Amino acid sequence: MDLDSDKVVARAAEPLSSTAFSASGASFPLPAEVTEPAAGRMPAPRRGLTFFILLAIIGAGAGQMTAALLTMTLKANSIDAGGATTILSISAAVTGVFTLVAFPIIGALSDRSRSALGRRRPYLALGALFYLVGGILLILANDVALLVVAHLLITAGFVTANVIIAALATDQLPEDRRGPVMALISLGAPVGAMVGMAMVSPFGDAILPLVGLPTALAVLGMLLLAAMVRDPESSLPKPPFSLRAALGIFWVNPIRFPDFMWVFTSRMLVFSGVAAINAYQGIYLLQGLHVPAQKLGFLILLTVVVNAGITLLVAPAVGKLSDRLGVRRPFILVAAVVLGIGLVLAAFAPNFAFYLVACTVVGFGQGVYFAVELVLATQVLPDPANPAKDIGIIKIADNLPITIVAAVAPALLAISMGAGGGQNFAALFIAGALSAMIGGLVILFVRGAR
Repeated sequence: MDLDSDKVVARAAEPLSSTAFSASGASFPLPAEVTEPAAGRMPAPRRGLTFFILLAIIGAGAGQMTAALLTMTLKANSIDAGGATTILSISAAVTGVFTLVAFPIIGALSDRSRSALGRRRPYLALGALFYLVGGILLILANDVALLVVAHLLITAGFVTANVIIAALATDQLPEDRRGPVMALISLGAPVGAMVGMAMVSPFGDAILPLVGLPTALAVLGMLLLAAMVRDPESSLPKPPFSLRAALGIFWVNPIRFPDFMWVFTSRMLVFSGVAAINAYQGIYLLQGLHVPAQKLGFLILLTVVVNAGITLLVAPAVGKLSDRLGVRRPFILVAAVVLGIGLVLAAFAPNFAFYLVACTVVGFGQGVYFAVELVLATQVLPDPANPAKDIGIIKIADNLPITIVAAVAPALLAISMGAGGGQNFAALFIAGALSAMIGGLVILFVRGAR
């Protein structure tokens, strides 16, 4: 974050309130509007805002996850059955790099927007357009290039939805009312996956409803949220554009904003633990627990339902309790420890039933974590008046662990298991548990929020 954005906040502070934002030991007076939200004085959020946020984020998750879990595989197989895994790997690599870049860029563009329609609503409509065009191309794709483009557009819709909806909630809601809503936003992908798969399961491999139904839900949810939310034109001066500002989209100075750095680090470590089990669950069930291949799909669906169901039950309640108590860090520490315990249980599971218990424990830890962590992140943003760019950077910590785990997993899996041989899944899961627990401890270094 460069100095220009700090000047923007200072210029906007008329009239000044007693509220101050503290970063790296320095206090900056903020306008009263920053607490309402920062984009200018705004009427109270409309009734039903939480419902429409929930509809939009679950729709976005359904559109993205159904494609990732099912329709991309079917289309790749129809294009080239023998090379389907290679096609999926190419698409995953391209969209993975795009995601890391797109999160902060879309957030920064939204922060800079001075449209008469507001800072967030145009991007909700843009996200819906990404989903619509991506879904159409996914249905029509008959070669690798078109399939990758379709996946990129759907991913762009998902990235836009996550950044803009989180920024919108930060704009609209005071800190002591963000807990349950941020928890629901964090649950968009797992709950969306359940909803999307439930929608399409009756249609077998018929590509039109498999793509069309989740895409329609994503488009409808984002457009309805854009239509009902109050998002007036920002009264803040537009930050000047410069090369330094453009490069700064991907950078927050950890010395000036240590709390933000600790939150990012904690989130990356915790999500690395989750990625360790998510990325290798299928092969672990086959090779580690020796489940029959014909039952693998059903058993994975069962673990998703149990994990996401527990998370969904726990997160809103914990978010509300955290709001009431006014603390976040203790919940994050407990969540990380519970996640670690769940991963250790999974590492030594003797059978699938025990593994399902481990997934339940992991789901409980995720529920507590999702309830409070994103709220804490919004409390330590370097520029509260322009939150979307920095929320985009925080979101990188959700996706970077996938690459990290993919890089270190082969070495962990290759650790000798003695005469019995086989891949050492226990080493991988225990490493994930340690990563999650260290991530929980790191959050204690945050000083600007409780």
